[in-house]
Amino acid sequence: MPQKPIYHYPVRLGAACAISVMALSAAPAFAYQLDAPNRTLNVAPGASPNETTNDLKGAFNYLVNRSDKANQWTVKFAPGNYYIVSQIPIRNLENTVLQGDPNKPAKLIKDKTFNSATAGEYLLNFQFGKKLSMNGLQFYGQTSFAASLAPVWPDQGVYFGSCNGVTVQKNSFYNFGNAALRVTTTERDPVPGVNSFNTVVANNLFNNIYQISTTPNDEIHGGSTNYVLQNNVFYNLRGSIKFASRTAGAKNVKILNNKVNGGDHYAFEINNYDDMEIRGNSLQNLKEFAINIYNNPRASQSFNWGNNFIIADNLINTVGRGIRFSTEPYADGTLVTPSNVTFTNNSLDKVTDTSGLPAIAQVNGTIKGLTITSNKFNNITNKKYIGYNAASSNVTYFNNQANGQPYGPQQSTTSN
Repeated sequence: MPQKPIYHYPVRLGAACAISVMALSAAPAFAYQLDAPNRTLNVAPGASPNETTNDLKGAFNYLVNRSDKANQWTVKFAPGNYYIVSQIPIRNLENTVLQGDPNKPAKLIKDKTFNSATAGEYLLNFQFGKKLSMNGLQFYGQTSFAASLAPVWPDQGVYFGSCNGVTVQKNSFYNFGNAALRVTTTERDPVPGVNSFNTVVANNLFNNIYQISTTPNDEIHGGSTNYVLQNNVFYNLRGSIKFASRTAGAKNVKILNNKVNGGDHYAFEINNYDDMEIRGNSLQNLKEFAINIYNNPRASQSFNWGNNFIIADNLINTVGRGIRFSTEPYADGTLVTPSNVTFTNNSLDKVTDTSGLPAIAQVNGTIKGLTITSNKFNNITNKKYIGYNAASSNVTYFNNQANGQPYGPQQSTTSN
């Protein structure tokens, strides 16, 4: 015979006040409904923002401390507005799905009383988690950008620090002054370097946010490894979609088939990664670069980066500048030489920059194994289409077009 669900109610104790089990059973609000046979917690908004925040903390605390961590549990969010007054810290959570219904949304909202200076910066802060999935939820920050396009650094959304196996799909993020989503290595990790692994961010909506990011909070930890960003839509991107690391080891990223429409800075901003594929994205209506790849000067020490990049099949339209790959020197003067960088079959239309920077530009250093093929350019204001350092080696450069006409060599040639 199936067991009945168990209900856990919040205890609201006054000074020197005891509440009986019977009184708790009659409480009108609940922290969560526990359905242990089906490994499910059902949550709903509380009677006040404080109750909602405490109830969610209680639900996550139960899951963190459950005995059967090897089994997957689900947190089901009932529809409604979850006004949250302080960051919810969630440490060492494993095998858990956060599930909402996109058609009947659960909205996690920073309450007007949420003060990041005292309450923490994020709505949800996951650290050292494993096998976590977040599906069908909506998140709201506090930044409208109506008065200023400047970032509001403490206004952040969801954080995954030093987690392994994170899936974020079919969620929506609105109005964050900094990172709506940050997946990185936490500064609390006792091991330096990169300790964030195996992330999928797919089919989400981001609107009116400053950025999503992998930037760590210190200089001895890196970003993330094995990360897929796919089929997401970004509107009104105030900063960028940023992949940044300050140590070696951030690598193996696929940025596939995303759409960015409207931005005050860049679409993709890449610092100090290896093994990256940026393919099939639609990037339009941006004030600055569509794709900007360059060195992070805040790294604590120099290390190699920029190897094995494929930038292909992207549609870029109505932007200030196009694609830039720049290897600036580190603070100590070290200049790395990336290898195997490919720009192929990208379409750039209406690049409005009036400086001398080409629409596809490789600058500030050389590359071993540079391929620039089958790219198409239209309506480039400064009529500068392709630029690269002639000192780069093993350069393959042919079959590009400008305004429907052949541009540069049309037969395969490789210079050494």
